[in-house]
Amino acid sequence: MTCANMNESLISFVKGIKNLPTIPLIAQKILGLLGDNQLSVDKIEGIIEKDPAISAKILSVANSAFFGFQVSSDLLRNAIMRIGFDNVKNIAIGISLMTILDDGKRGKAFDYRRVFNHSIAVGFTSRLISKKMKLDNADDALMNGMLHDLGYLVLSGYSQEAYREVLYTFEEGTPLLDAEKEVLHFTHSEVGSWLAEEWKLPEIIMDINMFHHAPSLAQRNSRQVAAIHIADYLTSRNIMGPTEKDPKYPLDLSSLEILGISEKDLKDMEESIGGVPFDDGIFK
Repeated sequence: MTCANMNESLISFVKGIKNLPTIPLIAQKILGLLGDNQLSVDKIEGIIEKDPAISAKILSVANSAFFGFQVSSDLLRNAIMRIGFDNVKNIAIGISLMTILDDGKRGKAFDYRRVFNHSIAVGFTSRLISKKMKLDNADDALMNGMLHDLGYLVLSGYSQEAYREVLYTFEEGTPLLDAEKEVLHFTHSEVGSWLAEEWKLPEIIMDINMFHHAPSLAQRNSRQVAAIHIADYLTSRNIMGPTEKDPKYPLDLSSLEILGISEKDLKDMEESIGGVPFDDGIFK
């Protein structure tokens, strides 16, 4: 999102951000592996093992009920082989980018850990939906879903006082996006898209951040954006929303048309989500 596409309030906000972290080295290296047809276990293990926190998360997810393995393993190499290169890459990129935006403080305008876990759940839900719908690049849906709310994480760290007012307005009955527009004059979606461009992430991450609440406005990657929208909607209703108060996440019905599914299909998806083992192995 260039300055030409940003309103004055958003331009002022991003110019006021001091010490924005750069994209972590591990994420840079793994992004460089995307599309590498010669990728080996040794190569990806050599990158991930240098980050103990990411390694621990890969092991935790690989041993979770989500992937259905009965016997756990404490070896990173085994975890990589179990859940596959694509899942490992997606988890490592998603976790590293979200974690670097956490300053370690608590009791802030909204709960970083809740947003983090909501994003993880959206990632895994979007992976299920994308596989079911046989979408292009469905293997990347996990990373795309995990990174859909980068804007929340930026606002959590750099706009605490203003976001308290957003949440107050929201709790008084104004829909969350409308509350953001009323108080900030921009939304977390716009901030997330700006950060994705600032970090030179794939364009699909920019599109998903910008349009995950309104996939009908996406001029590219519309099916992937629609899948993330539905995953976000279902996750917010059935697993965990980004805020403690029910955000009453509005469904953009155009997402069903974009994906060629009916409201009954959506209901079936919602019921199937209830049987997914989102356990502590997935959440950090």
